[in-house]
Amino acid sequence: MKLFINTLIFLLFITHNLFAQSTLTATIHNYSEQYTYAYRCYGDTLLLVDSVKTNAKGKFVFKQFTQQGMYRFNLPRNQWFYILNDGNPIEVETVFQPDFFYNIATDSLKVIKSEENKLFYTFQNLQQQLNVANYFLLQMMRLYPLSDSFHSQLVKEYFERYEAMENFIQNLPGSKTQAGLIAKAYYQPLNPDWREPDPWRDSIIAAHFFDYFNPANDFYLHTNILSEKMENYLQLKTNKKDNYGQPISSDAFLIDAAQEFLDYTEPNYFNFMFCLDFFLNTFSSNHKEIAFISIYDNYLKVDDDDCGTHQEDEFSWARKKADAIRGIQIGSFAPNFNISDNLLLSSIESDYTLVLFWATWCPHCLSEILDIKDIVDGFNKENSNSKLITVAVSLDTDAEQWGKFVNENNLFSFLNFSEFKSWESVVAKQYNVYATPTMFLLDNDKRIIAKPKTPEELRKVLMRE
Repeated sequence: MKLFINTLIFLLFITHNLFAQSTLTATIHNYSEQYTYAYRCYGDTLLLVDSVKTNAKGKFVFKQFTQQGMYRFNLPRNQWFYILNDGNPIEVETVFQPDFFYNIATDSLKVIKSEENKLFYTFQNLQQQLNVANYFLLQMMRLYPLSDSFHSQLVKEYFERYEAMENFIQNLPGSKTQAGLIAKAYYQPLNPDWREPDPWRDSIIAAHFFDYFNPANDFYLHTNILSEKMENYLQLKTNKKDNYGQPISSDAFLIDAAQEFLDYTEPNYFNFMFCLDFFLNTFSSNHKEIAFISIYDNYLKVDDDDCGTHQEDEFSWARKKADAIRGIQIGSFAPNFNISDNLLLSSIESDYTLVLFWATWCPHCLSEILDIKDIVDGFNKENSNSKLITVAVSLDTDAEQWGKFVNENNLFSFLNFSEFKSWESVVAKQYNVYATPTMFLLDNDKRIIAKPKTPEELRKVLMRE
């Protein structure tokens, strides 16, 4: 039975790929006897398929399409164009003319044969016009006096571009065409009042984000659309301001946006796993620890009695990251490490311990570490009944440079330690350190009670203790 199923899957795979075969005939003016490189779009990755050389007239024929979806053809100096492969013959022509501001290869492209790509490039032109409306016309409308006659022309042009896209969407030949799916992914069914603040407008756009866009559709994984739409949704959902017009930063907005997007992709396992990995990587790289842990716990956390799943291999990096983050939350016992042969962090007898990560190659560390030393010395002087010891973990690689700074600045009141491995330091990884200086204030049980970001924050924390 298993053999039969595997054979069936193989035959379906072969049939799919045979159907996906087509031929692209392209002419690139000003580009004779040069190579272009074809990539298949998958998620947020470009997979190299093949290269092909143009003839003396700039013409080439490409037959190496591996499956349906979006392909990108790269030229030198940041010029490229996209092609949709639906299994039918395609013929296009374009111009190679490098430009610092514009992608001439895309802007000048003409589709001679392929209804799918004609539709796709019609949409791209309309979307480009709409982007201009959103980024430039909108601001001009807000700046120009209402009494100025030019203002009415701006408003007219702005709404005409939205109407053109509306007409295009309503007249799509079929909802399942690749170009139609791309258009609907970017279609904004409501255009909130341009006179209202952007955070309010963004909340309305976000509320209708999935009216036409279904991120669980198989096709989107074979484009570059999912990652772009996830970034866009995060921006819309996190554009919040307080009563004073100041931006509100909260991991709760990120968590809400990620969970909503993932809920829509859940019917499709492969799309869901790609989006989950994207959000975790985004929150990890932007150091949004609360959002990372929340999404990880919601979708990946393994129960204590679980002997393991396939996700452990695919998301092993996330599991290690989650363990590190969880180990340095306020209230957690600080990760233990050897400061010297006979001294463990856990064995230090003190009322408070400051674990400080720094490096002599970090310019602002050199001044801040001296400020931190003054604050620690001042605390110990003013609080005879409390003892604060600093464990200074250096991320230096040059022992001589490190020792010289310690000696010249009289840092002997610190317990100085270094593995001389820079960011590869085992201790730095235990504490999920991504910037210097980084501080962790511990109580007498070596629980983390604060993570001050600046010397001034450290001073305020110590004043409360």
